[in-house]
Amino acid sequence: MRIPVLMVGALVAAGLVPVTVGQAAADPSVVESVNLALLPGAVASAKSQRMTAPAATYAPANAIDVFVHNGWTSNYASVGGGYDPTQDWFQVKLAAPAPVYEVFSRWTSPAKPSQYDLQVSTDADCQTWSTVSHVVNPADKDSQVIDHQDPVSCVRMQALATTSTVGYTLNEFEIWSGPKPAPVVGQIIPVPVKQEVGTGPAWELTGKSRIVVSSADLTATAEVLAGYLRPATGFVLPVVTGSATAADIALSTGAVPGLPADKAAEGYSLTVSSAGAKIVAPQAHGLFNGFVSLRQLLPAAINSATTGVGPWTVQPISVLDYPRYEHRGLQLDPARNFLTVAETRSMIDQLAALKGNRLHLHLSDSQSWRLEIKGHPALDGTGCNGTGCIAGFYTQEDFKGLVKYAADRFIEIVPELEGPAHANAAVRSLGGVAVMGCQGQTQLDRFCTNPNDPASQRALAFWRDAIAQLAAISPAPIIHIGGDEAIGMPHEDYKWWIGQMETIVDNAGKRLMGWNPAIEGYAPGSTSINHYWSDYTGGGPPLIKPEWFNQGRDVITTPEWNAYLDFGYDGSPGRTPRTELDKAYAWDPEWVWEKYRNVWAQPAYGGPKAADIIGIEAPIWGEQMRGLASNEYMVFPRLAGILEKAWSPKVLTQDYDAYRQRLSVAGPRWAFANVNYGTIAQVSWSPEAMGTVNRFGVDRTLANAPLGRLAAGSIPPGEFTALIDWGDGSPTEPGAIAARDYLASQRQGRSLMTVSGSHTYPTDGVYHGTVTYTRLGQTWVVPFVATGVPACTTMLTGTHNGPLKVASGVACFDGATVSGPVTVSAGAGLYASGSEFRGPVTASGATNVLLCGTTVSGPVTISGATRVWLGNGECVPTTVSGPVKVTGTAGQVTIDHATIGGPLVVQNNTGPTIISGNHINGPLSCSGNSPSPTNADQPNTTAGPKSGQCTGL
Repeated sequence: MRIPVLMVGALVAAGLVPVTVGQAAADPSVVESVNLALLPGAVASAKSQRMTAPAATYAPANAIDVFVHNGWTSNYASVGGGYDPTQDWFQVKLAAPAPVYEVFSRWTSPAKPSQYDLQVSTDADCQTWSTVSHVVNPADKDSQVIDHQDPVSCVRMQALATTSTVGYTLNEFEIWSGPKPAPVVGQIIPVPVKQEVGTGPAWELTGKSRIVVSSADLTATAEVLAGYLRPATGFVLPVVTGSATAADIALSTGAVPGLPADKAAEGYSLTVSSAGAKIVAPQAHGLFNGFVSLRQLLPAAINSATTGVGPWTVQPISVLDYPRYEHRGLQLDPARNFLTVAETRSMIDQLAALKGNRLHLHLSDSQSWRLEIKGHPALDGTGCNGTGCIAGFYTQEDFKGLVKYAADRFIEIVPELEGPAHANAAVRSLGGVAVMGCQGQTQLDRFCTNPNDPASQRALAFWRDAIAQLAAISPAPIIHIGGDEAIGMPHEDYKWWIGQMETIVDNAGKRLMGWNPAIEGYAPGSTSINHYWSDYTGGGPPLIKPEWFNQGRDVITTPEWNAYLDFGYDGSPGRTPRTELDKAYAWDPEWVWEKYRNVWAQPAYGGPKAADIIGIEAPIWGEQMRGLASNEYMVFPRLAGILEKAWSPKVLTQDYDAYRQRLSVAGPRWAFANVNYGTIAQVSWSPEAMGTVNRFGVDRTLANAPLGRLAAGSIPPGEFTALIDWGDGSPTEPGAIAARDYLASQRQGRSLMTVSGSHTYPTDGVYHGTVTYTRLGQTWVVPFVATGVPACTTMLTGTHNGPLKVASGVACFDGATVSGPVTVSAGAGLYASGSEFRGPVTASGATNVLLCGTTVSGPVTISGATRVWLGNGECVPTTVSGPVKVTGTAGQVTIDHATIGGPLVVQNNTGPTIISGNHINGPLSCSGNSPSPTNADQPNTTAGPKSGQCTGL
């Protein structure tokens, strides 16, 4: 069957036709396989249905809604009343007759038939059935290829026999027009809407790479992105406008074919081939998201804060991607235990790396108030929760700095100041319950909410001031006011208070969000957001009701059962019941478990409704947290799956095994970023290694330098040994491995296994060594580099008009042409490779002057430098069309296989001096050097006499 083009387009846009990473690029003339049960107009029905309230939990429609953790449940065989499970059936009537190739069923054992017939009907009213497959003892995931070419109207599972007395639970019934696509894995998490592997050579990020933007307006964003690549690569990666080359990353704003109009704010396309890496998006946020995906496709070591060897390659791929929800958040709780500005920035970076775009900061609670409110000095950040707890305080300038840092990464900070309960610290600091509590109030953790008590007006006056100050420093449109767990407070008083806070927030120009049951106090028709978590009432009567979800009001879902990250996992401390990795992934915003009422919220209360859900948040409450490492351990890896639910199409977030495969390559990225993630056994973490680039000084010595790093989260570091080959012919030596092992009881994940060492090299140069890790007969050989070549701070390519002055840092010229003199100032450095200087080069007091494969059409004069190379054993020879004079260098001088068009003078240098294999069109004169120069057994040829210390060279 050829599905209508418009229908296929709609399915692709909805993510219903996934492309599996690993398969060849699709032939555009071939229509991709479609799950016909998902097409609008398909209807599921069954002979029976379990009717236990809420009956919608068990409806046939649940088996064709993509979500694998609900489904159709039949009547129970044990109830009698004439029900015969061997005669039960489930069927789907298609939207339009179509050929069917494959039928996939997903069952919950033991609630499945031991035998069934798969039947099809071709008549319009589905009265006549033909058996196309007889199935015995189906697997829980049962696939039947029927390849029925004649158009089918209905497909039925006709039960014949069962060994169970609990009826049937059919989680998914998929009807495919072609072969069912394999699960989508790959390296990108959250999994993209669509990705297709290309062919041909890989693309490589190199020292010549640039970030090329289509408009200067994108420069600031591109600089942030370059900042994520520069530390690991050591590349300059300049941000420029103009035409991109094959080595470049091109960022362009523009239309993206296939991108829905309502996803233009964040959607993007990414194309990588040997011709370059190109990201296109309608807006800058989309470019940022595309870069996040590109970074995940690079080796995991790209996340390292130290420079690695590379290569930095990406296999050809095309990606079309956009988010499911606009709000994808993490909540941190510095109110209970403080997180510093630097620690919070680190969490912002990791949130951005998973395409999260909201950071909810819980800034006040009973333990402390963390944000400066001018005029209220007693709100000073003292107090915290538990033994060894951490106090602290954000000034308003601190907060504005965090807002700026997050905004540069397209993350909004949503601030929360909690009330009317959870407010002990604020109430105490403002005079206690005698001032802020109602008459006769004994509870210390709440403001007065009785509208007839003067204390409520004093409290609201404070809140007007606090919210006004917060609104002035918080550009985000939302202010969160808490609102949960006001246990024992008269409910009408509570609702009145929420209404007053809604007015205060509205008057500050912001939109209110509150934890349920704050919604009960919202004004009808207001824009305030329902932050739904669970109906906890402290043992009191339920408050949750359909009215919470039938107002058409925006909802953020944060189900306590699945998304609370302070709940323990894999043996770690934490609240209970535990939230293991699979549980944190086994949900969907459109089908949420209401923990305290023990029901699914949607069938029981009619919501949250799909049309109202604007996003997801995962909170990490801080009572048990102590600093960054404990927060990281509890957040990662589980946040990745929760944000995948927020970003990726629903159809692509149902396969737990595929998700674990994506996680397996995410783990090394966290390891190289020094994130303390939980290296749990439920994931087979991929090993990845990186050798480092180490730069020695004039003493040619590395002191306890990190040489190799290996991420192998599934393997204890004590099972490895390491051997260092320094790359200079010296004997190999054992290397000590430094690493953290996995201790869930201490919230400690396995770290990188780092091998460090100390060594002095015989001469200046570039050395290629290795660290060999060994475990049970397996080896990982990790190359590292030791060199005297400095790290570049500026990269120049192309043509430049002189004169040119290097005033500071290290200017690297790669294939550049300079039409005039080049001068290097004291303390600066010059490294030229494959370049042409059409004029003299002069350096006085420079750190390094290194000319490799470079032509200079004038004299070269260098005095007082730290290190000088005119060629060396690894360089293409350098040519100077004039005299060369090198004097007063403190470090090594190497003049190797150069062609020099005039006299060569080498005087008063105090480091090792090597003058070897050169062609000098003039005399060679050496004096005052200590030690005396050598020629490394490679004589120089001259057109004049060799004198002084160079007589025998």
